Amino acid sequence: MHFHQIIAQFIFAVALTGAVELKSEPVTLNLWSDDYHGIIRDAGAEKKFPKLPDTVANVSIPAMTVYLPEKRKSIGIALVYCSGGSYNKVSYVSDYVSQADYFVSKGVAVIVVKYRTLPPSKNVSDAMDDGLRAVRIVRYRAKEWGINPAKIGMLGGSAGANLILNAATHWDNGKAGTADPVERVSSRPDFIVLLCPWPNKQLLSDFVINETTPPALLCSAHDDKIAPTAFADGIVAAYKKAGVPATLWTIEKGGHTAFKPGNFGGGWKEQLWSWLENIGIIAK
Repeated sequence: MHFHQIIAQFIFAVALTGAVELKSEPVTLNLWSDDYHGIIRDAGAEKKFPKLPDTVANVSIPAMTVYLPEKRKSIGIALVYCSGGSYNKVSYVSDYVSQADYFVSKGVAVIVVKYRTLPPSKNVSDAMDDGLRAVRIVRYRAKEWGINPAKIGMLGGSAGANLILNAATHWDNGKAGTADPVERVSSRPDFIVLLCPWPNKQLLSDFVINETTPPALLCSAHDDKIAPTAFADGIVAAYKKAGVPATLWTIEKGGHTAFKPGNFGGGWKEQLWSWLENIGIIAK
């Protein structure tokens, strides 16, 4: 085993055992151990973008950056955030979330997922698995991080919203008997927030929405030609049929970037707080 692999395994083990105390400074952890079969060894360096300093492509080693509020301010909620990028690039710090400080200042933990991209990944299900793995890790370490394990949600826009909708319909209650303690924990998000949900050539019937699917808040702009409001309408209709809470908040203009910081749909954050009260995540 090479030296860098030994170090990577040590860091991963320390991260999961809780030997490192996370404070106010964000900490980045690999999602999987170094010997995980999904890691592509010869993918080369990640590609960076000069005009997008927090965005990378060619991601083969997925990770998560953890932003925790001060313990005295924590309200026990965690948001596992997945950015957009058509699955070929990913914003590993900001994007729709902008500064995580917005949520952290309100007592919410933010976990930003840098999921695997196409290429080097050959299947977008790798990205979905990374999102589900992040939920598992947050739930596994919930007590240590001051998070209520029943208040872990997923937030994302565009491809991130597509990833989350897939994750919300493909979670499991944990894999009993596996050697990895994280994998024994449920990967089900307790709620999901979809900004500009992008179909990614999938049909509504590809998402099996039933009574176990987590509640959803969707935000859509009527002039969004990439992620049409009709798709969001279909999701809400499927939720209604399943008897699960789902709310769609729409605005007229703004296109596919309507809900990014400073754009027309900035009010989605206020919608989020009232919706979390309605579904019982935040006490009224």
